[in-house]
Amino acid sequence: MAALGFPMRVTEGLRTIARQQTLYAQGRTSPGKIVTNCDGVSKKSRHQAASDGLGHAVDCAFIGIDPFGEKLEPGEKLPADRQPWAAYGAAVQAVGLVWGGGPSFLKAGLNDRPHAELPS
Repeated sequence: MAALGFPMRVTEGLRTIARQQTLYAQGRTSPGKIVTNCDGVSKKSRHQAASDGLGHAVDCAFIGIDPFGEKLEPGEKLPADRQPWAAYGAAVQAVGLVWGGGPSFLKAGLNDRPHAELPS
């Protein structure tokens, strides 16, 4: 991503059950929008430790003043070559990972562009 002009960093990797439950509560029993359909217990997130002891997902953000690539003026649309999430999604999928902004997430009602995970 840095070579494309969009340097990034990992913002979250392995999660505890407590962290996952906090995220699950968001938009349900605490303020904010819903960000996950995984409660951490009956449905585990790919961020939580799998049987190998590792998390199989990360969330990333852009380095700089606009870490989530959302600071646009009203009505402004970035040209295709300056759409960092589209570039990130293409890169994630090109290496065989599942992107949180891709079809399987959108079908589940989530658009989690910072998210990348190993396939199940």
